[in-house]
Amino acid sequence: MKKQQRKQFSEKRDSLSIEEIMERSLKIKEKLFSLKELWKAKKVMVYISFKSEVRTREIILELRSRKKKVIVPVIDFKKNNLHLSELKNWNKELIRNKYGIFQPAKEFLRTFKPSELDFVIVPGIAFDVKGNRIGFGKGYYDKFLLKIPKKVPVVALAFEEQIAEKIKKEKHDIPVHKIITEKQVIECK
Repeated sequence: MKKQQRKQFSEKRDSLSIEEIMERSLKIKEKLFSLKELWKAKKVMVYISFKSEVRTREIILELRSRKKKVIVPVIDFKKNNLHLSELKNWNKELIRNKYGIFQPAKEFLRTFKPSELDFVIVPGIAFDVKGNRIGFGKGYYDKFLLKIPKKVPVVALAFEEQIAEKIKKEKHDIPVHKIITEKQVIECK
C-alpha cells in the first residue's frame, strides 16, 4: 500500500509546474516563519529541497539572516544513515550527492548532534493529518528522528496535493508534529 501511495503522491507532486512550486513554496515559507516555535529556536535542521519538493533555499537563507544555526542532512550511503552538518554558506559549500541532492562537500562538514537541535523540518512524499509520512522508502528520516529529543518540534513542508486521507503507520515510522502547506498549518494528533 505504501509503495502505491508513494508512486501516486510522487506523480501528483511532480505534475506541478516550476512556477507553482516556487509560488506555493513562498506561501509555505510565510506560514513556517509565523510559528512561535521557530522564532524561539536557535539551531534548526532543514532538508535541502530536491526535484519537486517544497523549496527550502529561501527558508535557509532567511534563517541564516536571522542569525540561526542552519543544520542540513548529509546522507551516508555506505551505512544507510543520515548525519548532520552546519551550513554556513549556501553558494560555496554544497555539492550534489549520488542522488543529485545537494549536501555539504567534505571540506565543509561541521558535524552536529541531533540532540542539540531546537527545531526540525523534514521532507516527504505524502502525509496524513495524524503526522504519518511516506518518504523515499530508505528510512533515513525515521532512524534520524529517533535520535532527537521528544520536545523538539518536527515540522513537514508539503503541498496540498501531498495530504493523504490515511497512511498506514508501521512500527518504525515516526510521525511529524505539524504539516505546513500553502493553505494551512495542520496540528497532528
